[in-house]
Amino acid sequence: MNPERGRLVLVGWIVGTHGVRGEVRVKPCAGSPDRFRGVARAFLGPADAEADVDADADVGVGAGVCAGRNEYRPVDLESARPHGSLALLRIAGIADIDSALAMRGMGLYLPASELPRLPEGEFYSFELVGLTCESTTGERLGVVVEVLEMPANDVLLVRPEEGPDFLVPAANDIVHQVDLAGGRLVIDDRPGLR
Repeated sequence: MNPERGRLVLVGWIVGTHGVRGEVRVKPCAGSPDRFRGVARAFLGPADAEADVDADADVGVGAGVCAGRNEYRPVDLESARPHGSLALLRIAGIADIDSALAMRGMGLYLPASELPRLPEGEFYSFELVGLTCESTTGERLGVVVEVLEMPANDVLLVRPEEGPDFLVPAANDIVHQVDLAGGRLVIDDRPGLR
């Protein structure tokens, strides 16, 4: 692995242990629990932060889990398998339940450059943040500042230049176009939306 310095993207949370030999249960942020198959190395860090680190450096490496709030350490994944809606991972060096329990609540990250390619028309949440939101008539409505994961579908939090933030369901009948290269997304600005 030789990615350039770049952003690490949260792909799952360690929610518990499985058995007594150090296997951990991971809830994927989105997508299938199969997403970890074939992943040889990930980064362990705080589950509520964004990261911009050198993915080749041994950032925050030390005994045990991450010592500080903004420390990330690379970990080798020895195995990954789905288990219902979760993934079961074996992390190198974690061989007992106590070591695995110490990682509960931590996040697993991958460099953005190593994320699996999505089918056409699907996007990672981090790709949408920062896009200019426009109406189908070309009116600039604001900027996407956050993507909220909801049970039915994701919801985009849009911040206009003036006025309160508003929510846009990320549904095909409302979001007409996502243009990552152009830095914009086009929505049907319906009455009551903002």
